[in-house]
Amino acid sequence: MKQLFEILKERKNTDTVIAAVIDTEGSVPGKTGAYMLVGREGRIYGTVGGGKLEYLAILKAQEVLRNKENTVWDINTSDIGTVCGGIVKILFYYADEYIGEKGIAAHNSGKPYWLMLPLCSGRASISYDIESNEYCFTDDKYYYEKFNYDGMVYVFGGGHLSQETVPLLAHTGFRVTVIDDREEYADKKLFPDADNVLCSDYDSIDIQVNENDYIAIMTRGHMGDAECERFALGTKASYIGVVGSRAKTKYINDMLMAEGITPEQLKRVTTPIGLDIGSRTPAEIAISICAQLIKIRAEKFKK
Repeated sequence: MKQLFEILKERKNTDTVIAAVIDTEGSVPGKTGAYMLVGREGRIYGTVGGGKLEYLAILKAQEVLRNKENTVWDINTSDIGTVCGGIVKILFYYADEYIGEKGIAAHNSGKPYWLMLPLCSGRASISYDIESNEYCFTDDKYYYEKFNYDGMVYVFGGGHLSQETVPLLAHTGFRVTVIDDREEYADKKLFPDADNVLCSDYDSIDIQVNENDYIAIMTRGHMGDAECERFALGTKASYIGVVGSRAKTKYINDMLMAEGITPEQLKRVTTPIGLDIGSRTPAEIAISICAQLIKIRAEKFKK
């Protein structure tokens, strides 16, 4: 969502429409919460499902651009020749840079916030004040969707694997903080998609980790991993993952148990990190890590 806000901010004084899937029924390509940005030149960012549905949604968005009036569009996908039939409800909102600026500020705050898009006339807004725990809902005037409802992914280590992993995490909606003990790797230029990049010795980490946060450990060596894992086990993180072979895992586990950490505590640690998809290269391992965190996030917030 941050990228959507950034594009809106950059397109200051340029006509843009947000197309948001706000409800679905049956088997349809677009899912509730999907977003697309459309300008006079066509699709700019995102998707509402692809194929003919998206083509027609782009044309509808450009009609909204001409009229500068918000509208809600219900389409039966059977009527446009798709094999799987269902209903997709798409809100088309004539946007401005205001929502981009406010959205970036909300994202950077790290706090949960709600994006409110008017279903008819009115202006989109950002709010921290709505207390509903629902993921998204509608009323007669606005479509609401909650963002930043999940925690931060703390990635320890700024090497090649982190450089492959962080963009994937950011692209799939995770907020990410990268921590490395080397200034040349704790560099925002290496991690433009990260929310924060910190330089810190691993034996003196000073961050507050909450129960919805994730920790992914991929430092350059055994000692760095052990120091970070020791820190992680003292937090309430919902996930702790460590890169490592069986031999490395045993070495670190033996070291930590000699310090008094119990086998039961070590069960909190996922190692090797990521889903078992036969990954070998840093890029493939990054995909397995991202997929595992997506799975955990979905399970945490499953209704």
